[in-house]
Amino acid sequence: MSTIVLTAIVALAFADASIVVLALPAIYSRFETTVVGVSWVLTGYAIAVTVAAGLVFAFRRWLHPTALTLGGLLLFAGGSAWCGVAASLTQLMAGRVVQGIGAAALLAGALAVLCDEIGPERGRRWWSAAATVGLAVGPALGGTLTEAFDWQMIFLGQVPAAVLGLLVVAVAALWRPARGARTSAGSEEPDTLTLALDPRTGVFGPAALTIRDRGALILAHLGYLTLFAGLVGALFLGVLMLVEVWRFGPLHAAVVMMALPAGTLLAARLTARASRAARIVVGVLGLCAGLLALGYLPAAHPGWAAVALFVCGAGSGMVVAVLATLAFHPATPLVPAGASVVAAKHAGLVLGLALIAPLLAGSLEDGSERALLAGTGVLLEAKLPVQEKIDLALTVRDAVSGSPRGSVPEVAKSVPPDKRDAQTTALLTEVDARLRATLTRAFRPAFELAAGVTLLTLLACGALGGRRQDRPPAAGTTARGGAAATLAVTVLLSAGLLGAEAAAGAGGYGRYAETQPCDAPADPYPGDDFDALVQRIAYSALYGAACELDMSAERLVLALADQPGFAPVDWDDATVERAVRAAIDRALDDADRRGDLPSWTLMLARQALRLMPLDRIVDLLGLTGD
Repeated sequence: MSTIVLTAIVALAFADASIVVLALPAIYSRFETTVVGVSWVLTGYAIAVTVAAGLVFAFRRWLHPTALTLGGLLLFAGGSAWCGVAASLTQLMAGRVVQGIGAAALLAGALAVLCDEIGPERGRRWWSAAATVGLAVGPALGGTLTEAFDWQMIFLGQVPAAVLGLLVVAVAALWRPARGARTSAGSEEPDTLTLALDPRTGVFGPAALTIRDRGALILAHLGYLTLFAGLVGALFLGVLMLVEVWRFGPLHAAVVMMALPAGTLLAARLTARASRAARIVVGVLGLCAGLLALGYLPAAHPGWAAVALFVCGAGSGMVVAVLATLAFHPATPLVPAGASVVAAKHAGLVLGLALIAPLLAGSLEDGSERALLAGTGVLLEAKLPVQEKIDLALTVRDAVSGSPRGSVPEVAKSVPPDKRDAQTTALLTEVDARLRATLTRAFRPAFELAAGVTLLTLLACGALGGRRQDRPPAAGTTARGGAAATLAVTVLLSAGLLGAEAAAGAGGYGRYAETQPCDAPADPYPGDDFDALVQRIAYSALYGAACELDMSAERLVLALADQPGFAPVDWDDATVERAVRAAIDRALDDADRRGDLPSWTLMLARQALRLMPLDRIVDLLGLTGD
């Protein structure tokens, strides 16, 4: 009983690194903070765990596993309660730090306690499996709790779990029969060393760390570092895209994210009998393929994202299963061994966030600008009166500008229901789809960086291959065949997914080319009545002014609406006159080419407008006012 409870607590503590991701939008709204500020709810926890785990490693000689676990559970429960009742973002981040310190202590101590209860080999396996499952399941668990209750329940729900773990560990320690020195002790005295078979001499005796062994341990921990830095792409970027860009609710996003732990568990179990080298190579490349598939989605559809996340999970599951066997050595006391693995994993998350977050912020800044241009372009292409187009363009501009960078507002709700007919609703739906596509594409550089960081795992594990003997576990023909088949399926699924996305148009998805007004044809606004004539002239005038000012039609519309950052236009008298007269010339030329008016009428109008002062033209066009 105590073993099961403690293993679940280990999974929960690892899950806390990602459990709050799907709740970030709710936290953002609750505390009215910035995206960067709310991201520290994640980063602060990972940093606290990393630093605290390093301190546990440094003071390992004076820490008893059971006392360390109990103290960690107490801090973890207190930090969770603090987070659940936090009244400000500062209080929430302080609670996360306390929670992280407690998590580092309980995770390092729990490894030793588990090994003491069920044996070193099984204890390491259970602890490593709980770590893998917890981190992968975290987003889905947090999303479910947020949807069912509120984001506070993510933290408040952990308090009774931690208290239960505290009681179970305490009772188990009291009832456990007295023994001598244990392998779980943090001390490094000779009587704490594990007995092992020396392969060189065949003598069964105390295991000892050689320089070669220490180098292998360092490389294994570097593998954890780069692998978990790359996993930020799936755990953080994937969730952010689902919630902020695709506007999935927490439960909907949680269902999609379940593909990640599903791939992790299946691949780790089915490939257990394969060689380490094969699992590392296929796993790293599989995770890279999954991250690239997330970055090159051909549509904002949960099916594509779920398959990509499954591939990410399968790849990471294979590599983590190998590293879990290589990051421990029989001669390493369990408290420092657990602390070092915990520190390496969470340091990887911190590294990934530190590298990816700034790149993503810049990409989303550019993506938001392109999205607004794309939305304006959809409106300019629509068969609507010019004034109605401009009004809708300004509505879309206000909705996008009023949303956090990288998020897609519900533009349809920005227009009052009494002003939305079927045509307008369909048009706004198209604008919404264009905004989602453009911002989905903006995630590509960040996913590419995550994949590149993941590839570095091959360097660490490749060097490791020459230091540790690669012997696949003994197994029958069926088990080995199943493992080989799983590896082959993973390779085919990874390559097939990327190929399918390319065939479905991933290369052009979210790309938008601005209208080049100098080359634009005369606007084919339908209709033979006078209103249609006026609309065609207005469109031509817009293109003429944009061409004269050397900018796209979309940027001119946004510049006229005083939207900063889209066109550096100084609207002095000379610029206004140049733009207006170019607009008139283009409108009359297009009308002549279309045959909308008799040539003599156009000639007289052209001569009159050329002689007319600018202020009079402005008055006639109705451009005076605000």
